[in-house]
Order: sequence, then structure tokens, then C-alpha cells
Amino acid sequence: MSDRLDVLTAIYQSDRADRSSTLTVSLATMGAAVTYLVGTIAFYDKLDLLGWAISLLPFPLICVLAFQAQMVNLAGVRARSILTLEKALLDAVEPPNGPRLDRAVLGVTASERASNPHTAARWQRSATLIAYLGVGLIDVLYVVLMLIKAAPHLSVWTAAPATVYGVLLVLVALAWHHSVSNLDFSAVGGP
Repeated sequence: MSDRLDVLTAIYQSDRADRSSTLTVSLATMGAAVTYLVGTIAFYDKLDLLGWAISLLPFPLICVLAFQAQMVNLAGVRARSILTLEKALLDAVEPPNGPRLDRAVLGVTASERASNPHTAARWQRSATLIAYLGVGLIDVLYVVLMLIKAAPHLSVWTAAPATVYGVLLVLVALAWHHSVSNLDFSAVGGP
């Protein structure tokens, strides 16, 4: 039994470390995206020097949006693993007839209850929704703004990058929907 506990504990610690690293990478990527967005907007009046290449400027932000969808999906997978391991570890150490720990206030279960869009308090869910939809809206508006700026250089060809960006945004929106749905732990007895 002790070997099993040691293995579960090692996997648990690894998952927790990976989850922390994922958050760090996600925040750094968002910081780079904001810097890119502000940098290109700061030189908006000079963008005409790029000609048709203006239409390429939104692509890095679309990539970041897709990457963030992957990070949210990974967060859901990691949280499921951690919650499963926490349950197994607590089941293994709690005395069968003794006082039970309040699992709702321990470990990742507590943080998931507080921050997960499916289980958080109403105001926290609202803040999460504002953050997710805000980033998506900013990206869509940036694509539109850059295509308007590129239109004089592309004339009728503006439809080509507009179509490509439209398809990419739909794909990213579907990935986000799947990722956020993956955070719903009710089917697996999570928080």
C-alpha cells in the first residue's frame, strides 16, 4: 500500500507542477499578445508602408487565441487528473471510522470550486466570461480593423484574407467551446 501511495503522490506532485507551468506559459503568451497588439496599434498611421502585408498582422493573434484554447483544454485535463489523484490519496489515508476531511475545501477541489466557470460563484463566472469573451472580441475587432486598413492595398482580394480569418476564428471558437466544456467536471464527480 505504501508503494502505491508513493506512486500516486509522485504523479500528483508532477501534475500540480505541470499545471502551474501551464498557467505561467499562458500568462506569458497573453503578455506577448497584448504587447504585439499595442505595438501594431501604436504605429497604425504608418502601417500603409506594409501594403498588402497589413492583412497578415492579425495572424499571430489568431495563433495566440488558438494556443490559449489549448491551454484551457490542458488545464481541464490536468484538473481531472489531479482531482482523481486527490480522491485516491485521501481515500487511502483517511481512517475508515474516523472523522472525514471536508474535501470541498482541500487542494485543487477548493480552487476549482472557486475559479472554474462551471462551479464558481456567479460574480466569478461573470468575470471569467468577460475575460474569455473580451479576448475573443478584441481579436475579432483587430482582424476587422487590419482588413479595413489593408483593403486599399488589396482591393477585391480583401475577401481572401477575410475568408481565411473567418474560417480560422470559427475553428478557434469551436476549440474554445470544447476546452471550456472540458472544464465541466460534473460528469466525473469533480468539484
